[in-house]
Amino acid sequence: MRAQELKKLLAAKGCTFETHKGGSGHITVRRGERKTQLPMHGQGKELGKGLVNKILKDLGLK
Repeated sequence: MRAQELKKLLAAKGCTFETHKGGSGHITVRRGERKTQLPMHGQGKELGKGLVNKILKDLGLK
């Protein structure tokens, strides 16, 4: 799954996104009191299964 696909999925689940100054390549994803980081490195790069699962778990979606 690419980062942009995961971002669309998270948005559909009610998550909000915050960008950072300085172009860190990551965005903060919030869902209620929970938050995590989503790397946005490269348009065509796939995120690993473990990272996707960790992001979903951090947000209480898994």
